[in-house]
Amino acid sequence: MRLSRETQCLAIAAAILALTACSLSVIAQPRDGEILNSKVRASLSPFADLDDFGRSYFSQAQYEEARGQQTFDILDILYASDGLAVPGLLIRPKHPGNRKWPAIIYNRGGTGDYGRITNDDHACDREHFASCTIVDLYLLAKSGFVIIASDYRFHGANGKRDEWGGGDVNDVLNVIGALRSLDYVDPGRLYMMGSSRGGTLTYQVLKRGPPIQAAAVIAGPSDLEALGRYRPEFVNGDSTYDGWSRVWPDYANRATELYRDRSPVYWADKLTAPILILHSRVDRLVPVDQALRMAAALQASSKVYALHIYERDGHSLPQNREDRNRQIVEWFNKVR
Repeated sequence: MRLSRETQCLAIAAAILALTACSLSVIAQPRDGEILNSKVRASLSPFADLDDFGRSYFSQAQYEEARGQQTFDILDILYASDGLAVPGLLIRPKHPGNRKWPAIIYNRGGTGDYGRITNDDHACDREHFASCTIVDLYLLAKSGFVIIASDYRFHGANGKRDEWGGGDVNDVLNVIGALRSLDYVDPGRLYMMGSSRGGTLTYQVLKRGPPIQAAAVIAGPSDLEALGRYRPEFVNGDSTYDGWSRVWPDYANRATELYRDRSPVYWADKLTAPILILHSRVDRLVPVDQALRMAAALQASSKVYALHIYERDGHSLPQNREDRNRQIVEWFNKVR
């Protein structure tokens, strides 16, 4: 059937409009690492409002200094990662001036919603760590760093499917891109630190070869299969998490491969950034042998590393916070 000239023109016009709309949607797709939104976090609760855990985690002077500081903006951000809007945190100087600031990418601990650092209005307590983390990161930032952190994509209903070495690795790689887009950040002085699960993630990200000058790991698991034997809830799941055996693809047939791919003790030779490892000898959540074995693997591969084991402290080394932070800052400054 032959179409009239008018019909043909209308069809061509419709096709052009469709192509234009398609083209616009592609153009509008945010780039990985693009910061989509930011807002200033609400003020921390007064020290007097903290529970026993919060009051034991920081001295009143440390906490109130962070609560009242006027040097940095502390922002909740959303940034693009694999087509998702992923929440994160940015601590930046209010007045950066003309200097280029070194920056730390911080990888938080916890699985799913546990350990989240954004969208948490609670005070620093045993169940809600957001405000605790804000204080800890401010104490590092005041040494002269911009700090950025991803809260990863696994939260809310999706928190039970946390991959521990899948999409979360991309979320950290893309938050590095967000950091490098800030004109007051020195792209040649990027550092990374991670605590607990965030320590494992730090190793996993470094394996991809991003432009990180040095890294620090606090209480980071290095062998997930061994950690799963010590804490079976990571493998089998609980009320808050489905467990690696259900989350990792084809676990029944590929468990050995999956554990080795996610456990840095097996591929220390692929890590090029100098790594500082900090751990407590009496850590009950991640046994100290996880740090000792990682140091041995780095030693066997002739990598640059340092290991410090604290005689007595908790999982994140709160009793030795000042010395912990001093060691981290000095480690990063060595390669400035």
